[in-house]
Amino acid sequence: MRERNLIPSELLAEAGTMDPMELTRLGVEAAREERYERGLILLTEAYRIFSDERDVKSEAVRDASGEAEPEARRRAPGLMFSYYGLCLARTAPTRAAEAASFCDLALQKEPMRVEHHVNLVRIWQAGRQRLKMIQALHRGMETLPKSAVLKALGEEIGMRKAPLLPFLSRENKVNAALGKLLRRRPKG
Repeated sequence: MRERNLIPSELLAEAGTMDPMELTRLGVEAAREERYERGLILLTEAYRIFSDERDVKSEAVRDASGEAEPEARRRAPGLMFSYYGLCLARTAPTRAAEAASFCDLALQKEPMRVEHHVNLVRIWQAGRQRLKMIQALHRGMETLPKSAVLKALGEEIGMRKAPLLPFLSRENKVNAALGKLLRRRPKG
């Protein structure tokens, strides 16, 4: 769904706030609604504010901080980076690698949040990088092996099951023959 003639200044005026946490919330909401250009503008402004603010007054911003990161990155919530990367990849697919680096920042902050793993897969999908998309999905499934969301995503993108004999390569004639036999077998 593409929005026409988005002017950043008008969109920010429409948002009616300069609070970086509220801009992040609005940007994430726009991305979830697949309004990626809008989300990109709002999240870019939120990050700019996080970067410029010296004395952060928002308690939520202070609570989201860690100690070993640069100041702006420490104050910004992981969702902002994750969805910024998704919006960037969806609006400029050739920048998927850059977008993935933002999502990786979110994963460093919150590795157990399934949303970040899903966004990383979607970023590589937008950039038409199937191998990296599958690798990102595997990484997410290693971190969160019981996630129904990641399993459903794997089915959606057509991830292969493990070979029947994992000590042999997928292309091995024995694995191929066993796979064909089991596929033909009636389920029941």
